[in-house]
Formats: sequence, C-alpha cells, structure tokens
Amino acid sequence: MGKKQSWVYGMIGLLLLLTISACAGETKQEAVPEPKPQTEVEQAKPEEQTPVKTFPEDPVELLVATPWGEDYFNSRIGNYMKEKLPHIKVTHVDWNGTVENMQELNASQIVPDIVLAFTGQEPLQELEMVYPLDGMVKEYGVDLSQVDPAILAQVRSRDREGRLVGIPQEMGVIGLHYNKEIFDLFGVEYPSDHMTWDEAIEMAKKMTAERNGVHYRGLELGSYTFPLKQLSVTLTDPDTGEVLLSKNPEFTQYMELLKKIYSIPGMYDENISGFSDKTVAMHVDWHGYLTWFGGNDEEAKEFQQDMDIVPVPTFPGRENTAPTPNTQIFAINAFSKHKEAAFQWILESISPEYQATLARAGTPSVITGDKTINEQFAQDNMRYEGKNINAFFQYPFTPPPAKSSSWDSYVKLDDAIKEFLQSDMDIQKFLRTQTEKAEKAIQEAKSSKGK
Repeated sequence: MGKKQSWVYGMIGLLLLLTISACAGETKQEAVPEPKPQTEVEQAKPEEQTPVKTFPEDPVELLVATPWGEDYFNSRIGNYMKEKLPHIKVTHVDWNGTVENMQELNASQIVPDIVLAFTGQEPLQELEMVYPLDGMVKEYGVDLSQVDPAILAQVRSRDREGRLVGIPQEMGVIGLHYNKEIFDLFGVEYPSDHMTWDEAIEMAKKMTAERNGVHYRGLELGSYTFPLKQLSVTLTDPDTGEVLLSKNPEFTQYMELLKKIYSIPGMYDENISGFSDKTVAMHVDWHGYLTWFGGNDEEAKEFQQDMDIVPVPTFPGRENTAPTPNTQIFAINAFSKHKEAAFQWILESISPEYQATLARAGTPSVITGDKTINEQFAQDNMRYEGKNINAFFQYPFTPPPAKSSSWDSYVKLDDAIKEFLQSDMDIQKFLRTQTEKAEKAIQEAKSSKGK
C-alpha cells in the first residue's frame, strides 16, 4: 500500500473517531436533568452527631468508699478534688472491701456513690451494685485513648459481659531490681534492658555461691506467680470453672522456668528479703519495692546507692514486653442517686494534672498516651534519684486474658509452689495434683452456691 493511500485511510479513521466521540458527548449532555430549584435539591450533610452533654455545676454531696481512712483519702485525692470540683462535697466512708461490710453500711442507710473496688468487683456484683459506664462515656464524649489499652482491657476482662464497669485510677508495675555491688563482687556484667529469662538464669548461676563467708543468691522472685503476668492466662475457665493447669502449655512453660531457677544449688530460700540484706543480686518486684527497706529516706538513699532497675526478663517470643500491670478502679454504685456528679468526680481522677501528681508521688499513671507523665515517676521521692525508672514503662504491657476468672481464687498456686520447689515431683505430676485439688474446691463452691 502506498504512503499516500495509507495517509488517506488514516485521516478517514480519525474523522470517524471524532464523529463518534462528538455523538457520545451530545448524548451524555442530553441525559443531564434540568437543575432543580434550590429547595428541591438534597444537600449533602455531614453525619449528624448527638450533642455531647456537659456536667451540671449544682451543689451535690457524694459518699466515696475506700479502705484508706479519711486522712489518707484527703491527702491522696480528697483535697485535690475540693479545689478542682468545689461544687461537689465528698464524705469519706471506710470500707474493708467485703460484701458483709457493705451490707452493714447499707443497713445503716449509708449508700456510697463511688466505691474503690480494691478487692475486685465480685462484692459489687454480688450486691448488684455494678453500673456499666460505656453509655456515659459516649454521652459525655469522654476520650479514653490516653489510658493504657492493657489497663482498659483488664478492667473489661473483669466483667462477665466485657463492659467498662469503672475507671482505672492507677496501676502497679513490675521491674527487675539489681545490686551492682554483688555483680562487681562476682565480676558479672550488669543486666540489660532486653534480657530473656534464660540469660538472667545464667547470670544467677554465677552469683549463687559463697564469698568471704557470705552465701549469695543470684535471683529471687517477690512472688512466684510474677512470670505468669507475661503469659496472658487464667488458671481456670471463666465460664465453667474448668481448671486449665494441665491443658494450657503456658503453665508447663512457667513451671519449667521456676524449675530452672530453683534447681540452681543454693538458690532456694523461703526468706525473700535477701535483696534488702544485700545477699541477693537480682529481685523481681513491684514499683514501690525500694520504699520498703533501708530506713528513712536519707538512710535508704545511701543504702540503695548501688541498686538500680531494668525491665523484667522475658520468655522466648515475648521479647520487649512488660508483665500485665495491676489496677484498681473507681466504680459508680448502681444505687447512687448522683451518678452524673460521681462520673464527673471519677473522670477528674484521670486528668493529666492529677495523674502527674500521683506519678511524682510514686504511683504509676494509667495515662501512657502522654509519656511525660510517667517520666515524672517518684520525682518527689529521693530514693529513686538516679534510678532507671523508665524500666517500668519502657515496653508495652502484655494484654491480659480476654476474660478474667473468679474461679482462679480456688487454685492455691503460690502455696503449692513452695512445696514443689522443695520436692522431686515432676512438673506434670504437680500440675495434675493441683488440678485435682482445685477441682474439688471449685465443685464444693458451686454446690454451696447452687450452681
């Protein structure tokens, strides 16, 4: 085909394409409907939101039940609240955390509006005093994103229906405390921020020995069950009460860890105050541990000058995580006649200002979204000057089990472990034995409750 002929055909094709496009454009234009008058056009509106409620400022009196006593209650939170919420008058009520004591209060016409559920919420559930807060959180537009998610998850795990039944006010965290004097004595490098349990055990072996007529131990646990806080398990099924010790592999892993630690010759000792006697190199315990020994603040600062803190060692596959913290909540009594004011008062307890005050005094804040708050931890306590307080907050907390189990209290693991560590019993036999004991106790409890 000649070039001229190709050019002609090309032009014809182009003209056809333009004609088709023009027709299509005309057809599209004709299909467009006539503009409607403004009144008939549906305007695109943003999704309507229910207005957020605000708290009234009317004078009101609240009763708040805690085990603290009036003087400590006022110094810890009462005086602060008087200044911040002057329209709310608070009367403190002493409560020991039991169902019986709350029944006595109610019989005396004392109905607390707010309860510090420091013994758990089972007493409140038994007395039908639980009041879920999810609706009020939404109604008042409360942003809980600054509160540590593991803490909120723990509060929800305590409720049978996963509801938010209280606002966490504080948390308890765990660290590995160590004494540089003993490490130096044995020529062992100081622990690091990212140790595994196996690494800690190897260190402990080197420092469990005698020097200058003194017997030293490398490691002790303030509670044998501390490592379980890294494994997100319950001892029993929350719904059925079935004992899970022999069924969940995490319990075997946990018992194997204890066996490794206390199989070191010379390691086991019923006395767990060796660290405070400067005969133990490493001690796992709560954040307030350094306030428990050493005399007054000046004496303790001198006594503890070579002591410091690192994060708790971890299990394989769970590196760079911290044990699940403990928390206690302020709950609103379902029978309170002043729920709005009670909710306002409780919310003020997790304000950044108050939480920073708690942190400086030595109580870890539940607000971890603002890291500057826990950076002030124990700032007002000279015992912690120069200590690595970041060890308590360095890593995210292990999420708690999805649902806690009230049946766990029938598994007496702490006491049983003492016997296990002094015996030759193998792990599986120990777990079976404890399962049988717990099953019997739970069955008796179910029978007495008619379940």
